Amino acid sequence: MAEPELQYGTDEDTFGPDPLARRYDFSKEPLDYANNQMRIAKHNRERIIEKLVKDGDSWAKTRRAYEITLGMQLRTISMMANWLGGAYVYRDKKGDKGGRLPIEVVPAKKQREALDFVIENTFKDEAFGLTHDLLRRMTVDKWWDDMSTVLTDSTWPIHDRIMSIQVYALATMMYPTTLRRIYDNEFLVSADEDALTLPELLDTISNAIWSELDQKPEKKYTAREPMISSLRRNLQREHLELLIDLSKSDYRETAAYKPIANLAIEKLRQIKESKIDPVLEASDDNFDPYTRAHLKDSSMQIKKALEAHYVYKQL
Repeated sequence: MAEPELQYGTDEDTFGPDPLARRYDFSKEPLDYANNQMRIAKHNRERIIEKLVKDGDSWAKTRRAYEITLGMQLRTISMMANWLGGAYVYRDKKGDKGGRLPIEVVPAKKQREALDFVIENTFKDEAFGLTHDLLRRMTVDKWWDDMSTVLTDSTWPIHDRIMSIQVYALATMMYPTTLRRIYDNEFLVSADEDALTLPELLDTISNAIWSELDQKPEKKYTAREPMISSLRRNLQREHLELLIDLSKSDYRETAAYKPIANLAIEKLRQIKESKIDPVLEASDDNFDPYTRAHLKDSSMQIKKALEAHYVYKQL
């Protein structure tokens, strides 16, 4: 069974920790495949207006084409997010020639590469290739014999569509089962070996999401040129809501949820005290109305969540 030619996975394995037991990752090296898929998506997006839509075609073709590339992007994000907390599972028997241990934690380097891929292709505005020229052409043809088009808005729902992908990526990486696997994997690897830890994962995600606050704004921002873009503000709100949800975890049957909740509480406190509040105090006059309202609301959300947590625990 240790022979590579006999390696296999079942449908049931796709629900487990082995990132190689997944559908649609058509490569020996899924990260290479994911990168190639994103290159294809970006290549095609840049050519939709000039090359894909021919004279006489409806501009609705622009929207359909972009949605196809967005589907490719979502599949690659889903594929690579599954590597976090992963462990290879082998069916080798004791005594097999070249037999491997049945459980092997995915190397930390590969998990970090997967994490970087998801961040690069999900958290940044430019990852979606949206331009004014493209968006103003992404309409839809309406036909009475296809009621789905009749009920579809002629303008593409920018924020809803992008936020849905960002929420999916965040939820996948910060799903309790994923976090529990990472926490358990730390115990499976000896202390002198490299391992992806929960603090590293939460720090990496948080630093990428709140990077605008690493420096104080030096110029005056406006509603037309906000310090934090609308897409990024949505992402930051979703991140806070996930951390707040994790901070409430109190499931007795899952021992990992307590340290997960403790780390979530500490991360909320760090975001408020080390990022949001200092920038608000030092540069309030330079903020645009959107960013100011967003950061003040975020600070208040964290304050109320932390207060509620300690009140709840005392009952």
